[in-house]
Amino acid sequence: MKKSKLNLYLSLMARRSRRFVFSQTKGLLITGLFVVIPIFVTLWVAWFIYNLLTTWALAIIKHLNIFQDEIGSFWVQQGIRVISLILIVVLLIAIGQLARMTLGNRMITLAQKILLRLPIINFIYSTCKQIGDALWSSGGGSMFSKVVMFEYPCSGSYAIGFMTNENTEPFEVTEKLGKPVVSIFMPTTPNPTSGFLLLIPKERCIFLDMSVADAMRLIVSAGAVLPDQIQEQHRPGSHGPL
Repeated sequence: MKKSKLNLYLSLMARRSRRFVFSQTKGLLITGLFVVIPIFVTLWVAWFIYNLLTTWALAIIKHLNIFQDEIGSFWVQQGIRVISLILIVVLLIAIGQLARMTLGNRMITLAQKILLRLPIINFIYSTCKQIGDALWSSGGGSMFSKVVMFEYPCSGSYAIGFMTNENTEPFEVTEKLGKPVVSIFMPTTPNPTSGFLLLIPKERCIFLDMSVADAMRLIVSAGAVLPDQIQEQHRPGSHGPL
């Protein structure tokens, strides 16, 4: 009888040990994924942009039939890519310097006028220029000026978004509504590159003190990663407001 109880106890302990090991392994695996995936995605995006910006140099060299014996080498290709990337950076700096000069500014203005007169091209150029102006407005700041919270999609449920325009100048929407509204971009989770444009009365917005970066981390992590100041208040040994 005692032997059967001992065997039952040992079996129960072994089962609990297996569950503990499994849960610990699962937790470590998930933690490892959360560490590796952002690094992998960042490196993949950087590598994709790097290849996208430097492929033209290899195509030109192959077309000119130069370095044909060496072009197959991986390190030769990467050397050509690095040189082409440096040339792009130097070219952008030169264009920026030219744009600050009177003659260069006139040349750029003339080129813009030509592009705006071309069918289809004018729409693409004007749209890209407006987006660029919005992204780098206010001395190079972000188009997301403030983090706001508002009721969505129903009363008592709140969403976080970014105010992109206070719409101080009247336009058709405010004239039809008869009251001023602010433009809010509400990104989706976990992909913040897509979202919705919401036009909301300013009094319905709750302005938050968190930074745009903290709000973006909160959205991308689906609420799992809290802003730094909130995490600090909840760390062991930290003292919240008295």
